[in-house]
Amino acid sequence: MDKKGVICLVVILLGTISAITGFAAEATRVKRPQVHLDAFGECTYPKSPSHVLGLTSALMLLIDEHIVCRITSILALTLLLKAAAFQAQHKEATVMNGWEYCSLVIPGIFACGAVLVVMSLVFGILSYLTLNSKGKEDAKAPVPNQGDITMAQPQFPLENPDSVNEDAKNKQQFS
Repeated sequence: MDKKGVICLVVILLGTISAITGFAAEATRVKRPQVHLDAFGECTYPKSPSHVLGLTSALMLLIDEHIVCRITSILALTLLLKAAAFQAQHKEATVMNGWEYCSLVIPGIFACGAVLVVMSLVFGILSYLTLNSKGKEDAKAPVPNQGDITMAQPQFPLENPDSVNEDAKNKQQFS
């Protein structure tokens, strides 16, 4: 397998792991009925692997992003890291309008990050294949004959050979 095939295979593998763990994090996130507020105003959360799954998805995407960088990768990474950090269990309840609430990740955040991972994967592979296949065709193209005719203006204007710089007049030339 050539270098291009190996790079595509690694990008596909990392992107697939990132997407799967992102969707798994969404499926295992803590839901509202699972969170309880105790008498002291502290939130009690059940154990959930969504925090670790979200971080794993973000890590795989970060490694994948070093290979193929895209805007969708950055957006997906931001969503996955924010959701994973927010999924970490907060003990203190939030007071709003006189009611105490326990903070939760909005439904669909991990899934949105996973969809962006898949989009990033597809865009990255397509751009990599397109950019790397284009260079080989251009290198084989024949150079057209110019007919020994200058096709452009000189970059620097020609100096008058009769005029001599003052510094050149004062210096002694060695042969």
